[in-house]
Amino acid sequence: MSDNYKYSSYGRFIMVNAVVAMLLSCRYFMLLPELPGDGPGRVFLLLSTFSQMALLSAAMGLLLLPLLWLPARARRWLISAGAALAILLLLVDTVVFAQYRFHINAVVLELIMAGQIVSFPLSMWLAVIGGALLVWLLEFGLLLWLESRARPRGLKIGRWFALGALGAFIATNVMNVWASAHVYQSITQVKRYLPLFYPATANSMMRKNGWINEEALERQKLLTLNKQTSDLSYPLAPLQKKAVEKPVNIVFLVIDSWRADTFNADNTPSLWRFAQSGMVFNKHISTGNATRIGIFGLFYSLPGNYWHSVIDNSISPLFMDRLQELDYQLGIFASAQLKKPEFHQTVFSKVADLRERSKGETTVERDREITAEWLQWFQARDRQRPSFSFLFYDAPHGYEFPQDYPHRYEPLLEEANYLQRNKNTDPIPWLNRYKTSVHFTDSLAKQVLDQIKASGELGNTVVVITGDHGEEINDNGLNYWGHNSNFSDVQVQVPFVLAGPGIAPGSPWQDSFSSHADLVPTLMKNYLGVESPLSDYSTGVDLLGSPVDRAWLLASGYSQYAVLTKNDIVEVGSVGQYQHVDKHYRPLTTAPDFSNMQQALELMRRFSK
Repeated sequence: MSDNYKYSSYGRFIMVNAVVAMLLSCRYFMLLPELPGDGPGRVFLLLSTFSQMALLSAAMGLLLLPLLWLPARARRWLISAGAALAILLLLVDTVVFAQYRFHINAVVLELIMAGQIVSFPLSMWLAVIGGALLVWLLEFGLLLWLESRARPRGLKIGRWFALGALGAFIATNVMNVWASAHVYQSITQVKRYLPLFYPATANSMMRKNGWINEEALERQKLLTLNKQTSDLSYPLAPLQKKAVEKPVNIVFLVIDSWRADTFNADNTPSLWRFAQSGMVFNKHISTGNATRIGIFGLFYSLPGNYWHSVIDNSISPLFMDRLQELDYQLGIFASAQLKKPEFHQTVFSKVADLRERSKGETTVERDREITAEWLQWFQARDRQRPSFSFLFYDAPHGYEFPQDYPHRYEPLLEEANYLQRNKNTDPIPWLNRYKTSVHFTDSLAKQVLDQIKASGELGNTVVVITGDHGEEINDNGLNYWGHNSNFSDVQVQVPFVLAGPGIAPGSPWQDSFSSHADLVPTLMKNYLGVESPLSDYSTGVDLLGSPVDRAWLLASGYSQYAVLTKNDIVEVGSVGQYQHVDKHYRPLTTAPDFSNMQQALELMRRFSK
């Protein structure tokens, strides 16, 4: 085979893969709440898809190009393997994006392999391996066919394809330069749907020539919130404290991925029964839609944008510092590891001999282990000193429960195959599997509550029952599954109960918002002897005081934040682009209340130096 023919066949091979990538990328735009209703938005969607997939395919072609000089058999097998890997990565990325609305990156891969996002069953791994082998064989067959067939004469399809891709690339970037200068959201919002897509901007040049919408840009700039990596003013002033004559014991019972609608007498009978002795908060919002920010807000009472500053400067929560000042015994029992997210460097950074991971092979084993270990620790503790317990259960996060668990909700999904979830998947079997895992967790929490009662110390113990975030099971019909993908109620609203001395039973807050950020100031003021103004060290309010009817609450993700009201949601991305949606994540045509946004930004900057 001549070198020219080899190069020609290889070029056509890359072109076919580019077309396949374009077809696969249509899956991203099936997830748009609605297609752009204007001409520029639709043209940009088509051109950007064409140019980006052609560009990624060309990059793959360049990486595999040195393999052309290998012997024929090795060349075909290795080039087809590389192409198959690229196509599979794109396919998997469409699946990940469909359920979580973020693309695959190094952090995501690390969390998946650590079991922190989902734990894949063996059958799912076998299906992935089988699919990979099939794609590899198809790629090999394509390359072999292209190299063995006669070279088409007179057809310049490859040249025209390359010229079309170049033209689309130029047009895409020109359109984005204009859209960025005018905050034209039907174009700028498309960017996040394509992987590795970073079109050009040129606001300085556009401003120099007067081709810019300064008012719209200023509004976007106001909404942009950079990561806080500088030193914190936390607290704003040294805490004012008084002696605590009789410190109470404190217990946090936290369940990963706990939906608010599964906190009831049927799904969680033991927790529900216990909650009737305390305060139940019906509109409680987590500080985040993922574990990192949910737990961070629970312990720090700070917005999620301060996570990076806290971890970079090794700042422990004032709440934990105060517990240690008062000589509390600390029992930290988490089913999932405490290194990802890095709670060992943040929330529990000053805890000596921190128990960083559990030994069990499965979530069920680890949840059982933390219960058994806590029971031993609680019985052996020094009763002359107060204690703080943190139990963090994980079974609902993976929809797991023992195979022989007797209380099941039917029809039940026998195995959680995450690759099979899509917009048309029947959610009931998934929801029933999830509810069964919640019921199993309730049975473990019962052992903890029973032990507290048996110890005779329930009257001197504050018990907090909640979740780190919620869990969506395609509730809104938009193919959102899991969490960390939006700020709808199913992803951020969680159960919340306060029970203990000085806490009268009932639900005085009714439909008023409460937040994870409210817990620390409530405990510090009422039980830990801190007399400073709450605003000096938190962004929350006292839940044991008079109910506060807040118009909005703040929640954060890894790179975005949202302002939530009872009627709508404004989600803001990393560079200030926003979407205004109703509570079911359908786009709203009305403008959001920017006064709420301004107040939220002030809250997020309060503790910055």
